[in-house]
Amino acid sequence: MTRRTVGLGILALWLIALALLYRRSTFRSPEQSLAEAGMRVSPATYYYRLEQGTAQIGAASSAVDTTTSELIATDFVRAALLIKPDTLRFQARSEGRFTRALSLKFFILKAEGDLTPFLLRGVIQGEGKARTLQLTTEVPKKRPRTEEYDVAGLVFVPTVAPLPLMLGKSPKAGAMMPVGIFDPMSRSIRNVNLRIVKDSLFTVTDSAALDSATGRWVIAHEDTVRGWQIAGDVPTITAWVDASGRMIAASEPGGISLMRTAFEIAFENWRLDARAAQSSAVAKPERASSADAPRR
Repeated sequence: MTRRTVGLGILALWLIALALLYRRSTFRSPEQSLAEAGMRVSPATYYYRLEQGTAQIGAASSAVDTTTSELIATDFVRAALLIKPDTLRFQARSEGRFTRALSLKFFILKAEGDLTPFLLRGVIQGEGKARTLQLTTEVPKKRPRTEEYDVAGLVFVPTVAPLPLMLGKSPKAGAMMPVGIFDPMSRSIRNVNLRIVKDSLFTVTDSAALDSATGRWVIAHEDTVRGWQIAGDVPTITAWVDASGRMIAASEPGGISLMRTAFEIAFENWRLDARAAQSSAVAKPERASSADAPRR
């Protein structure tokens, strides 16, 4: 498995894990259900600790904001994936804009680091059944490439797909719905069958305090949140979302996982660990040099 493949797999985990639920109301048209669900969306930002095994390898954030006419979803992930003997560093940032009825208007995704950097721009053109997704891919030292995809029915980007289900009727195990989701990894619209598997309770850290003895951030307060496990056509990924459709946790068989936590524990502790690791790496050659110096 190449470093690029593994890196893209992590991006896929972050993007697809957030992707996973939409269900049509029995008594209302999909458009009506979306409009009602969209007006129930509340602005909120969540933070996540990214782990490989038990070690933190990165941090992520997911924010949803609203105006009178738009819903804006912004996501960010930064990681240093351990692939012995190397470390693969990368970061990705995305922004999507939607109407308050959750109809996609455009999105942008930028990834960079040890991966080959790329930028995706997607714009919905036309109205009603005559809609197309115009997708432009930009890679350094290459000419931008633009493709068009026909849009039949309702299409979502991953981070917004769970919202209509969770903000509509109460979710129940066994509920299933086919939905079109734009997959940034394959640059295509995928028709996915999504299903609610079960629900469970999670203990989530929602605030942190600085431990003066260790200089690290520790748990200050925790809350209990009910989550729903979702499954689809990506059976290797386990994802859980809360009642508002926002991700709580996600994992894949390779040992990489995400868990919601406080900002300081996700980002600040990782920054502190990275600084300590850098200082240690600088100190080791100095000690080796002193030990190897000729004795008098």
